[in-house]
Amino acid sequence: MGFDVIVLLSIVLVAFVLFIGGWLRVDLVGLMVLSALALTGLVTPAEAMAGFSSPAVVTVWALFILTAGLTRTGIAHQLGQPLQRLAHGREITLMMVLMIFASLLSALINTVTVAAILLPSTMELARRSGYPPSRLLMPLSLGCLLGGPFTSISTPPNILATDALRDHGLVPFAIFDFTPITGAVVATGIAFMVLIGRHMLPSRSGDTQAGKHKAVGSSYQLDTHIFTTRIPEDSPLQGRTLTESRLGSALYLTVLAIQRKGVMILAPGPDQILKPKDELIVHGSPDHLQRIHASQHLQIESSDHFRDLVSDHLFTAEAVIHEASPLAGVKLLDSGLRREHRIHVVALYTQDQQPVKDLRNHRLTPGDHLILQGEKSSLEALSKKQVVAQLHFKIPEKADVSLDEQMELLPVRVPDGSVLAGHDLIESRLGNAFGLTVGGIVRDSEMIWMPSPHETIQAGDLLLLQGSFHDLEVLQGLQDLDITEQSSRLSEELESQQIGATEVLLSPRTTLAGRTLASLMFRERYGISVLAVWRKGRAFRSGLQDLPLQFGDALLVYGHRRNLEALARDPDFLVLDETAAQAPRLEKAKIAVIIMLTVILSAISGLVPISIAAMSGATCMVLAGCLSMEEAYRAIEWKVVFLIAAMLPLGAAIENTGAAQMGASALIAAVGDMGPRWVVAALFSITVLGTQIIPTAALVVLMAPVALSASTTLGISPHLLMMTVAMSASSSFASPLSHPAHLLVMGPGGYRFMDYVKVGVPITLLSLAVCVALLPVLWPPYP
Repeated sequence: MGFDVIVLLSIVLVAFVLFIGGWLRVDLVGLMVLSALALTGLVTPAEAMAGFSSPAVVTVWALFILTAGLTRTGIAHQLGQPLQRLAHGREITLMMVLMIFASLLSALINTVTVAAILLPSTMELARRSGYPPSRLLMPLSLGCLLGGPFTSISTPPNILATDALRDHGLVPFAIFDFTPITGAVVATGIAFMVLIGRHMLPSRSGDTQAGKHKAVGSSYQLDTHIFTTRIPEDSPLQGRTLTESRLGSALYLTVLAIQRKGVMILAPGPDQILKPKDELIVHGSPDHLQRIHASQHLQIESSDHFRDLVSDHLFTAEAVIHEASPLAGVKLLDSGLRREHRIHVVALYTQDQQPVKDLRNHRLTPGDHLILQGEKSSLEALSKKQVVAQLHFKIPEKADVSLDEQMELLPVRVPDGSVLAGHDLIESRLGNAFGLTVGGIVRDSEMIWMPSPHETIQAGDLLLLQGSFHDLEVLQGLQDLDITEQSSRLSEELESQQIGATEVLLSPRTTLAGRTLASLMFRERYGISVLAVWRKGRAFRSGLQDLPLQFGDALLVYGHRRNLEALARDPDFLVLDETAAQAPRLEKAKIAVIIMLTVILSAISGLVPISIAAMSGATCMVLAGCLSMEEAYRAIEWKVVFLIAAMLPLGAAIENTGAAQMGASALIAAVGDMGPRWVVAALFSITVLGTQIIPTAALVVLMAPVALSASTTLGISPHLLMMTVAMSASSSFASPLSHPAHLLVMGPGGYRFMDYVKVGVPITLLSLAVCVALLPVLWPPYP
């Protein structure tokens, strides 16, 4: 053994120790190997740098861009959609179907391309099913590798083996000659993973955007604050919009989705009309819904006995805000009319007689007309204090309002154990949320008229609520709602390629600090919902509309990705997860498909090499607008590119030192007299060991002369031995370095080097056993 071989084996041994130990990044280890080979003279400077211009490396980074084009245009999502139907199936079913789907697709499309295309769909499947990505991503890559050799043109080893036979004047393999043995290996591999291998898979999350999203969801405890409720058939809420239902304003609940007749409506708008049997998936505190559920906390009683009593004690009057009024320029919310004067504003009109809809946030101006309600003495005192002018008890006719409709009476009893007991009227939200006024409280046979907003509700109190018939119906409708399901599964149903959630921060240059979401009209302006605000280590979910924003606040937002994209362009906000705010370019989908099909057909037909076809296709993706150049750069997994480029010269070093032929020739000589199956087993073993460190294409080039020479010497069928070389070169299961498909899922799955060894070695041994058993039958050694 020469000195060069000893140096080479030392470098390989150190690399393996570093790969297995995981102390350094794999791409850094690859660069260390490349540096050592060049510095020791085992490869020339040109050979050392050749990896970065290798067709294999060009193919890999170009395929990343092509796949990103398919993803940004929604095609990758559509390809994986059939898998999403299994989202709630058993893990065994998911694994088996995923591997079958990937193996069959690999027979038609380049293995790395299949893995890259199905990666987003598999991550989506993992998210929706609740299984960690690490439980599905390695089965995905194994399915791609197992099914890769189905045809003579589907993998580089098959192509090279076929060309080697042709170059030596032998009959080349036909396109489906590889199908029988590959089918047997695929069936065996899938059976192993389903029965045994799945128990060897880790359960951990990777470093992908999905993982980041899950971490965000965990920080905000989304799983514990998402639940479902159903609209009853006879509910007063049916036929009303989400805004009119007051689920948001009254109960601080955000409707994330509506399940209607088997169809999921994600991120419904405020004008979405509710229908009977609708199942609403909502975010918020379940306590807010339970607070008014059924008669547990509020019991509706007859109003007949109280109508005359209310009309005798509470009067209505009209008044005008004058120039010197202390209320001029003040928001009605801050006017203190109810708190200090015990007066309720029933309606409000501007100077030009236009009704004001948002009473609370309206800033009073001279000339505004108020419709007031209260005890007669309180109303007269308001005029004497010159708070208002032109007070009179005659209510003018208004064409656009019916006072009677706004003054309906609804007595409700607060029973023992009600969550409202012990809270004041403001905390009950009966006024602000439902538009109802507590005109009086009957307590221990005593009447409290126009109680202060800070009046504490006591068990046994009878609240005399006043409001429009519409508002009273809404209250009754919300009382009929109940929580039907509360599960972590629900949060997995709420995203799609067009709907998503992400976290945004107030930018350092924002002008919005101190303002509320209500004053910004955030929902109306951006078309997205704020689910929670993260401030000083805790999440706020209630009263967000009236919560003044502060520097350092993080907002968890949910809605259409095109709206998230618009928010990302607003200088007042910083979107933390840019990919979540990217709407798919569906209008470019057909162009992306045409480009991808052209690349595949060009490579299959042999018109151009796969590297040139892939690079040209990637260029066309950017030129056609399927993705931008910046997105193309971000799509490339540079760790994978550098690792492959750095390790490729190792094959040249092995060839230069003669180590590969020395080992293979010695092994063939050792078993040559033991029969064809031993020769197949030996040739398979040495080749499959080489795939762990040598690119498969280079390995087939090295092993083909050895196999053909052994065939001539031993008189064994060259087709049998070349089929062995091709199948063993494609059995690169036991190392993440053995194939780019493994490297693709390494980060997203959070896999370590030994994870591949634990699962890949048994499958490699099974592949060896199948080939040793069947290849001599399919290709008789002595024709």
